[in-house]
Amino acid sequence: MDKSWMETNRISKSYVDGVAAFTDYAVHNLQKTGNIDPRVNKKHIYIPCPCTKCLNHIEHKVEEVQYHLYRHGIDISYTKWTKHGEEDEPSISAPKPVNATTEFVDDIDFAYIPTDGPATVEMVNATKDNFDVDDLVKFQELLLDAEKPLYEGCPDFTKLSAIVKLLNLKGKYGASDKFFTELLGLIKKMLPAGNEMVEKTYQAKKVMRLMGSGYKKIHVCINNCLLYWKNDKDLTACRTCGTSRWKVDNKTKKVYENIPAKVMWYFPIIPRLQRLFKIESISEDLRWHATRRITDGVLRHPADSQAWRTIDEKFPEIAEDTRNLRLGISADGVDVNTGNRHHSVWPVLTVIYNLPPWLCMKRKFINLLVLISRYPGNDIDVFLEPLVDDLHTLFETTRVNYV
Repeated sequence: MDKSWMETNRISKSYVDGVAAFTDYAVHNLQKTGNIDPRVNKKHIYIPCPCTKCLNHIEHKVEEVQYHLYRHGIDISYTKWTKHGEEDEPSISAPKPVNATTEFVDDIDFAYIPTDGPATVEMVNATKDNFDVDDLVKFQELLLDAEKPLYEGCPDFTKLSAIVKLLNLKGKYGASDKFFTELLGLIKKMLPAGNEMVEKTYQAKKVMRLMGSGYKKIHVCINNCLLYWKNDKDLTACRTCGTSRWKVDNKTKKVYENIPAKVMWYFPIIPRLQRLFKIESISEDLRWHATRRITDGVLRHPADSQAWRTIDEKFPEIAEDTRNLRLGISADGVDVNTGNRHHSVWPVLTVIYNLPPWLCMKRKFINLLVLISRYPGNDIDVFLEPLVDDLHTLFETTRVNYV
């Protein structure tokens, strides 16, 4: 069905005819599915309103929907009319042999890899920068996994795409590592002999870490004085309070070397943000605030706020490129107590304000950046040092690019 009218002037004939055709289409689909009696007058039928204010969240009578579309305009990002009966056309193409250049990895729903990811070979090539020059053997192995069929003659999955799909389900439904290991072992036995399926959870996670989806484990002073990283990475005791870096038995005072007293986890933000721009649809969404946002003086999005405009005025070189990201960072404690002892962890999360409101708070776009063991108190700035360092790099690199 022609949808070009959605972006035309609201007073044009094509837009008026398009609105009429749209409502007829929506009513027809309702009648076809049997959700309403075909004898009911069209004026008394309620359908979701896709105007820029209702955004399909509110149902109105057909005439009122038409009025809203004339007055407020239709949400131009609503290109697939799923709320009004439109369905994806089923694929009728014949099965193709496994080829990583055409095998797409979709439905990814965890923070490490965007949902509608690129072809597996392209996805692997995007991670090449994560490998040192002397360590490209691992990259070649990863590329081979992206092209290797899961088993001989498998038409649908490569070794890598199967691992990605299964890890997606693990994260989506919160499956434990123990359960996932047993599941992988069972799947391997079910598949034909000689298959490439991994048998352990750590093997699957190892593949994802090679793709830059891992984390850095950083030792911390037990009193939250400093992180053992950069210039302090080789210290064995805190240079501020003198406390040992390693675990100490409170009774015997025995020092357990190579067992850190405290650890934090940092998930590097730069490669994850870079991968978002490698996918065309997400790249467009990240520029939505500048390309498709309605600017009529109404506060609907952070880009409509005075704070956003102040940043644009203070850093015009940042505002000049719509791809520059505006991030919000949040931290709070989570009680993970499983017995009589109280224990908490403090996750630090980020959201991307460039995205439209209906995507901004989606799980796949909320990144876990730092995981802090126990209450950090006023020393949370110590734990944020790696993140601040990366953000500083991003900010300075962006500014240098315009010089």
